[in-house]
Amino acid sequence: MRAPWLIFLFLILVSAQMVAADPAAARTGEPGPVVRFHLQGPGARQVAEQCLAAWREQGPALLAELDPQGAARDTITCLVLDSDAFEANFAGRLPDWGVGAALPGGRLIALDYARLPTVGRGAVEVFLHEMVHAILFQVTGRVWLPTWLHEGTAMVYSGEWKFLDMVSLVLDGHVPSLEHLRGRFPAPAGLADRAYRTSLLAVKRLRDEHGPQVVGRILAETARSGEFPAAFQAVTGQSVEDFTGAFDRAMNFRLGWAVMLTRWPTLFVILAVAFAVGAVRKMILTRRRLAEMEDAEMEDEDAEPLS
Repeated sequence: MRAPWLIFLFLILVSAQMVAADPAAARTGEPGPVVRFHLQGPGARQVAEQCLAAWREQGPALLAELDPQGAARDTITCLVLDSDAFEANFAGRLPDWGVGAALPGGRLIALDYARLPTVGRGAVEVFLHEMVHAILFQVTGRVWLPTWLHEGTAMVYSGEWKFLDMVSLVLDGHVPSLEHLRGRFPAPAGLADRAYRTSLLAVKRLRDEHGPQVVGRILAETARSGEFPAAFQAVTGQSVEDFTGAFDRAMNFRLGWAVMLTRWPTLFVILAVAFAVGAVRKMILTRRRLAEMEDAEMEDEDAEPLS
């Protein structure tokens, strides 16, 4: 399986244009990996320059939280490809909606810059997303990490979080269990989107409970111990199972009422009941007012006239 990749990389290195040929030009100014860009396609250079500028600006803060010990030092090569080149090398390895890839080992990422607008993703977002994957791969080596942690962390640090992520889960009405997001995400776009958003919320909950550097601490302990579950418990004080169970219960409780209210049949019934209660209350108040008016008229008839 390695031969096609070696041939592919050789062709890229020989024929493609390159941004930041000088390794120092691709550094963030802080300890960390060098980033090189290899281009294929007429619009690739502009995309690579945007990504390089974003890495210089955001890379130091990202590395400070995810890799404070500076374990990720290998050069990361970013292939900025047109759709034909991307499909030729990743067809069958990614879903048809995939526009970015990060290979295990953390030394190679790729972007399909031509299709980014069609999926509503910005070049910088996708680049930072794949860079986070590469950093996680380099820090933990060959140690397994759950997919929800990989993807949720990538979404947090690439700036892909939006309030609509929560709203979309509410409207969809189903939050997948984190236990089902340990391995490869589902291929259908709708199911995958739900899995990504759930993973994002899980990592946000993890950061809210244990601080913004918790993922970096878990990664460092994972690399040291060679086992993710043990590292997770050592850093957070709870097992992975306890965290995932608490997250699932919290999400189901938090979204349960909202989901019910957004279902049209249920909403219609609730509105009908509210309308009926309001109508009955109005009738009672009207009858009370009429009775009070009748009593007042009787009192007026019995009263002495004023001069």
